[in-house]
Amino acid sequence: MNIDDDDFEFVLSDVEMETLRRAAVDRNLAFEPDRRNYKAAELRTYGIVREAYNSDELRQVGVRADRVVTSFDWEAQRARDQLLVDAPFAGGIRKWQLPIDVCEWRAFISEFPPGTFVEPHVHPANTPEKPGGSLRTVLKGSLSYAGKIFGPGDWFFIPNGVPYSFRSDNELPTVVLYKYAFFAVAEGNRFSSPLDLHGYNERTRSEVA
Repeated sequence: MNIDDDDFEFVLSDVEMETLRRAAVDRNLAFEPDRRNYKAAELRTYGIVREAYNSDELRQVGVRADRVVTSFDWEAQRARDQLLVDAPFAGGIRKWQLPIDVCEWRAFISEFPPGTFVEPHVHPANTPEKPGGSLRTVLKGSLSYAGKIFGPGDWFFIPNGVPYSFRSDNELPTVVLYKYAFFAVAEGNRFSSPLDLHGYNERTRSEVA
């Protein structure tokens, strides 16, 4: 699911330009170092997806860093519609950023319909020394990953650079708390460029499932 309208125009920051450059290198596409304005549809041709809202965008929708916020507050209810992020590797997922502004991570809730298969993919490492990664904690339902079933209270962390895939509970909707440290998140980066592994052979697909 892509969130931003095709014609929505972004002005990319320095770190977002670096994200675009890396995506262009990975996909052997042209990169224009002096161009900053890109429509959402153009970014998608580079495999760029929206991973987060930066601090300025959060302030525009009323998120404040100086107050307590809980799942019972109006900010949390509004975030489900106003802070949606992309979920490109499976259909029907609804994923949104929590209305908190934490520099080193971005925190999300992901809702999976029963039997959702997240296709094999990999998030490029931030750096070789500090690759970053994603932490998923199951709140409701279950996820099947690496031959194990993760139920409520279970969690798994996957460093960036490690291919993976998983499947949600076949009978119940699954809800997951998802924390993700992608490239330059602390500097306000909104994007990443995960690589689709659909072309990998069946042995690789089975290893990451």
